[in-house]
Amino acid sequence: PAIAKVVSELPRDPRSGQPWSPAPLAGNCNECAQLSAVIIKANTNAPGPNTRAVMFHLGKFIPQGVPDTYGFNGIDTALCTGDTVALTYPSGLNGLHTPVRFHWNGTGVEIIGNVPG
Repeated sequence: PAIAKVVSELPRDPRSGQPWSPAPLAGNCNECAQLSAVIIKANTNAPGPNTRAVMFHLGKFIPQGVPDTYGFNGIDTALCTGDTVALTYPSGLNGLHTPVRFHWNGTGVEIIGNVPG
């Protein structure tokens, strides 16, 4: 229910103009973790809907100061720790996914390791 509330308050998807679907595609949201996330998609029937990650600190939504998280479509739980989330995006090579790690530095979220591009 908390995730659905946060998702309902997000600005609409910039590409489709649609709201976001409240049902996460993936996630590791945890109120005990310094950083956790859920992956959501635009609530549209169009092929290839836009996706994004929504970040949480100790189970509370982080409304600002988070790097761009559009296009991520999964979470690599093997690379996640209590203060780091590894999001994945398709690399275009035979279904391979490239992880990008986001870290809670004590005051905000920063990218460490791979940067999409």
